[in-house]
Amino acid sequence: MKQFETKSALRLNVTRLKNQIKALKISGKADPVIKSTLAPIVLEKSSLLEYISSNKTWNFNFQVSGWNSVVAKTREEAIKLAKKEYGKSKNLQVMESSFRVATDADTQALLSLFY
Repeated sequence: MKQFETKSALRLNVTRLKNQIKALKISGKADPVIKSTLAPIVLEKSSLLEYISSNKTWNFNFQVSGWNSVVAKTREEAIKLAKKEYGKSKNLQVMESSFRVATDADTQALLSLFY
């Protein structure tokens, strides 16, 4: 998701979501019917805000073979952390293009390589 590729994109999207939530709450303030109609949208936006603001596990691959994961809010931060950890290794060169937010399916597929 582009929402958390970089710190600036994350900041922009967090601000946008906060403004949308605020606008929706203001819109429903005067009328209980509108408020109840907008409530699920506010909840969905709030959940999305919580998710994109949180740390995520990022899976990535090494150039030759292998994989690992790091925990960070943005892809940019995840790459920096991985390079810091493995930057001096000759055998473990981080492949920047491989960074992705870990899903259960992806992680299970990677772990199955050990069995």
